[in-house]
Amino acid sequence: MGVPSRDTPFSISTYTGSFMHAIEAQKVDALYPYMTGIQSAGITGYDLVFRGFKSGGNDQNSILVDGLPGLATRFGSPATIGVSRIDVVRGPSSVLNGEEQPGGFINLITKKPEADPLYEFSTSATAYDGAGIGLGDKLGTDFAADLTGPIDKDKRFLYRLVMDDSNRDTYRHASYDHSIYFAPSLTWNISDATSLTAAYEYQKLHYSYDTYLVAPNSDINLVPPITTRYQEPGDFENEHGSVLTLLFKHQFANGMTWNLNTRDVWHTDEAHGFDVTAIRPDLQHVGRRARGQLNKRRYDYVDTNLQMPFDTFGIGHKMVVGLTAGRDTTNTDRLQFFNAPATGPDSLDISIYDPVYGMAPPLDTLPLVAPGKNKLLNDRYTVLKSYGAYFADMMTLSDHWKATVGLRYARNKQSISELKIPNVPSSSKTNNKVLPMAGLVYQPNKHWSYYASYSTSYVPPSANAIDINGVNSFVPTSAKQIEVGSKANFLDNRVSATLAFYRIDEKNTFSHFPCAYGTCYAQLGKARSQGAELEVNARPMRNWQLTAGYAYTDARITASTNPVQNNSRLPDVPYNSAHVWSRYDFRSHQLQGLGFGLGVIYNSGRTGFTPTKANSPMLRLPGYTRVDAALYYNVDKYVVTFKVENLFDKTYYQSAGFNGDINLLPGVPRLFTLSVRAFFE
Repeated sequence: MGVPSRDTPFSISTYTGSFMHAIEAQKVDALYPYMTGIQSAGITGYDLVFRGFKSGGNDQNSILVDGLPGLATRFGSPATIGVSRIDVVRGPSSVLNGEEQPGGFINLITKKPEADPLYEFSTSATAYDGAGIGLGDKLGTDFAADLTGPIDKDKRFLYRLVMDDSNRDTYRHASYDHSIYFAPSLTWNISDATSLTAAYEYQKLHYSYDTYLVAPNSDINLVPPITTRYQEPGDFENEHGSVLTLLFKHQFANGMTWNLNTRDVWHTDEAHGFDVTAIRPDLQHVGRRARGQLNKRRYDYVDTNLQMPFDTFGIGHKMVVGLTAGRDTTNTDRLQFFNAPATGPDSLDISIYDPVYGMAPPLDTLPLVAPGKNKLLNDRYTVLKSYGAYFADMMTLSDHWKATVGLRYARNKQSISELKIPNVPSSSKTNNKVLPMAGLVYQPNKHWSYYASYSTSYVPPSANAIDINGVNSFVPTSAKQIEVGSKANFLDNRVSATLAFYRIDEKNTFSHFPCAYGTCYAQLGKARSQGAELEVNARPMRNWQLTAGYAYTDARITASTNPVQNNSRLPDVPYNSAHVWSRYDFRSHQLQGLGFGLGVIYNSGRTGFTPTKANSPMLRLPGYTRVDAALYYNVDKYVVTFKVENLFDKTYYQSAGFNGDINLLPGVPRLFTLSVRAFFE
């Protein structure tokens, strides 16, 4: 809505490009440990935990790009090279942004063409020194360029070209990650009041297929070394995506602004490898599945809104009225889905602690599916059409009071068809929802803001979610939040802080579990997350920067159709999490240009999955503290950064991933990164 954060009754944070460079974040997920109340929780870019609630691989609204959903690629995490800044909005936000998980969302603001020429070139090298890996074992490189400026002398046409090539071996056994990023954009300043930006993005990924670690008997003490991998060296995943974005803006003479934005994504990913399906009763072997998968996705979104500043009876209004429409098309084709038996010549079992590679037959020599299980080799085609109409108004009631109200009407229609298995009937369902929000802000002076708000969210069930009978029988989840807090600014905005207390109640909560179809879902009942967050950003001196945050999160199931789940904690959510990052640059003549940074990250213990049976073992991830450090040297047009992530080579577990104790994601061992950036005008 184009208003300062202190005027909004919500918790909002912004992370700039300079901060991304300071912590040497080449991927967006490298920033999550330094974002208050956010946890990374899986292998896709959408796997996140906000305020206790988890988004998954089909929640493309958990990460928006310039306000619209749909990343170019799903797995891994978006590259930061094309990102100007990152906005984080916490809590339910469906009124303005549509289908959002209740914990919040991330909005990536991309780099746009600029009128002043700027040319940035960067290169970096990485090496591990931990988990038994030597400095020369797993090297990686990254080369990037960011070029922008005018095309004509009147600066009516501006361009930007961002490129990146990353190639590295990862710390996992016989694994690699190669990505290419190419993003040209063009801005046409049609007049002083009207502009049109067209941006294209292409990203290609090629990496080793990996389902990560297992925890026998759900015991964290039995987890093998973090380098252990259960896929064959030749198992791979390919992914590529193209995105076309159009951003149109016109400012009227009366102060109103019309925006029309579209985003279209074409995405394909293909995987060939061995899935881990189960831990055998001897706790020494895992069962595997021969897997081939081809997914094609198409996202088309449009949002148009009118921003209207006006006054009525002494009350100032900043109102936005808008319409949205979207179409998500997904074709998930199982090329191979052979669940191998535990014994016999067709067994694909492999040792948990001493895996021997090359013993399994090649994938193309194995059956496509087990005898009598032809229905598992499906090709599901789904279409989700969504529409919305919304308005929000931030009102200045007086010098000290502001109020915000908003409303959205949301409607979506979901259809599901089977393209490979005959005689499977198609199905469709339609959902409607009215979503309100309201908030009040009191500002006694220019330093303090106190606020209270009510907000709502709404998420239709993923078309790919099926129950134990293989049917999508689910209804949408919805949530409401009450939040109170305060925001402070001191020392000419050199110190800012936000303190928030919240409670989120969700109904029709989902959980998932392994089943004969691969993964099945169930709607449990209700869940609640309540807690507090404190975030501080400070520049006590010109050469000293500090950011810190703390979150207390109590997230649990409050009502379930399965009694054992009542009052159980939601997975991958620590009670306590905290971070601090500090950078100091020397000002003395002898040390001019030299600086250092220090970061500390803490997460308390978490549960790994939602329980399904009484007295069954529960996976518990231990708490951990990670320390990062960096040295900086600025000379003329060059910036050199040397960063050590996980300075003390702490073994820790980032999350339980998608499938709990057979999909455990470890943290990265000690990692050295040396980067050089050059800036020219």
